[in-house]
Parts: sequence; C-alpha cells; structure tokens
Amino acid sequence: MEKTNKIFALTSIILLISSYALHSLYASKLFEGILYGVLISYINILSTQLIGKFFIKAKKSKTFIFLFTILKIMLLAGIVIFLVSNLLVDLIGFLIGFSVILIVFILLNQGK
Repeated sequence: MEKTNKIFALTSIILLISSYALHSLYASKLFEGILYGVLISYINILSTQLIGKFFIKAKKSKTFIFLFTILKIMLLAGIVIFLVSNLLVDLIGFLIGFSVILIVFILLNQGK
C-alpha cells in the first residue's frame, strides 16, 4: 500500500470513529448523516481504486469490469437514494461526510 493510501485509510477511519462517537454521544441526526456519508464515500473510493487496478491488469475483455462498475454505481446510488428519500439521515450531515472524504482523497493525490 502506498503512503497516500495509508494516510487516506487512517484519516477515513479516524473520521468514521469520531463521527460514530459523536453520534453515540449526542444522538443527533447530523452526526448520523456524517457517519453514513463518510462510510459510503470511503466504500466508493475503495471500490473505484479496485476497479482501476482491474482495468490496468486486464489484458483481454473488459466487459466484466464495465458491468461491475455499473453495478457498483447502481448499488451506491440506490443506497444513497434510499437513505435520503426516507429521511433516515440528515441531508446536510450526509453531504458533509461525503464531501470531507472526497476532499481528503483529492488533496492526498495532488502530491503525486
């Protein structure tokens, strides 16, 4: 694992633990939204990295990888739509959590 991946994983885990602790402590929908946003964004980035590695290593047909990518997008979008449409989480908190992980990922990859 590269140094930036280790820093990203450590930062994501710290954000997950702290948002879970804040949600448990205050029982707030905002912190619950941040927790789900961080978790879904982290899963999205990890799966995108995994698919990228498959694209690089695949020498033959990339149809399976393409279908896997479409399935990943549909699954994550379905989870987000379910959480937001049923108002199980706070929308502002979810967007904060989702955005923070993306910003950390982008800033870590700028140094490459």
